[in-house]
Amino acid sequence: MTALTVVKKASFTVASLATTIFLGICGPAQAFMFGTSGIQFDEDTTIGFTFDRSQGLYQSSLWVAQAQPNNTGYSNISSLFNETKPSDDGSANSGKGTFGNAVTSKNGEITQTFTFLKDQIYALQLWSDTGTGKPFEQFVSSSSFMNSSLWFAADSKFSRIDCLATGCQQAVFGDFKLNYESTDPFSTVNEGKSPEQFKSATTEQLAQGTKVSFDDGQKTNEVDFQQFTVSAQAVPEPMSVLGTILGIGALGVARSKKKQYQQRKK
Repeated sequence: MTALTVVKKASFTVASLATTIFLGICGPAQAFMFGTSGIQFDEDTTIGFTFDRSQGLYQSSLWVAQAQPNNTGYSNISSLFNETKPSDDGSANSGKGTFGNAVTSKNGEITQTFTFLKDQIYALQLWSDTGTGKPFEQFVSSSSFMNSSLWFAADSKFSRIDCLATGCQQAVFGDFKLNYESTDPFSTVNEGKSPEQFKSATTEQLAQGTKVSFDDGQKTNEVDFQQFTVSAQAVPEPMSVLGTILGIGALGVARSKKKQYQQRKK
């Protein structure tokens, strides 16, 4: 396994085999997914990712990963954001990282776009060191199944062996709340709603802009999903934008004609 590829283990338990078969049957039937079951669209779709904040003293990078044939592995194919140092100012502000200080991107822009190809399955991968400064030592995935013990990970301290065969949720999607000044559990911050209620975003949420946030899995008693947060929004196709402009223009012409007609009647 290279640092940029996560590979499924060759040996399976009965439970994990059943899960793999289940995913293989159900996966292709879902034309749209944007959540912990994977990322998939029924047409080529461009998403803009805007960095929000990182938290903690591990140095991380966020990637788009694409599934290999037969779901045997995921390869990182596009870097979205990477930390050049663990945080803005050491342990101050709980290891807060902001764009332009601790965080950057391949082109220096705070918003990165990626086009997800029709019917392909993807995931977002948050890679990090273990305090050594060496990248790609461990990862957590937006796909819960990949966080299970069925997948190899480079020298990882994330306890995948403790996950059920169906995996552990290490990312939340949607209109959730985060309170960086509080130590309250995620569910308390979100008025009793658990992480399980934020497993996916809808097409409407993607159109308007929604959030994705990760927990790095380092402290099992502190699953707060505050380690790396971005927003995601669908980028309109050029023809859709043109259609909207033409529609607005036509509406303006219609209103102008109506006004002229009314003035003539007076």
